[in-house]
Amino acid sequence: MNFQRNNRRGRSPDILPMIDVVFFLLVFFMLFTTIKTTPFGLDVELPKAVTGNPQQNTQFEITVNRDGAFYVSGKMVTGPELRAQLEQRLRSNPDLFVIVKADKQVRYEHVVNALDHVRSVGGYKLGLAVDQGS
Repeated sequence: MNFQRNNRRGRSPDILPMIDVVFFLLVFFMLFTTIKTTPFGLDVELPKAVTGNPQQNTQFEITVNRDGAFYVSGKMVTGPELRAQLEQRLRSNPDLFVIVKADKQVRYEHVVNALDHVRSVGGYKLGLAVDQGS
């Protein structure tokens, strides 16, 4: 009888594919953690206030950028479009809380214009977004 031994001591598993996967994951997380994380990708610098209260259940947000343009859910809207979207949401929830996020460099008339649009469709719960700071 001739018995042969399998000699597998010298053979190690091939780890190059695993190194490729780990390197890919590292690059993926490095890239995606450095992406700017402003709401909806808009660059709005909120004014600071000591008395600001955090809101847990923001229902509807209007963002006003430095040029006075209105954004809802990251999409630029005109005044009539803003009123139409807000009116639709107010029909389903009359106690809707509306937050106006305006850049601190925006002209005051643009903020008042946004508030006028909200009030014109019956919104009465309003708030202005601020960064809490001292």
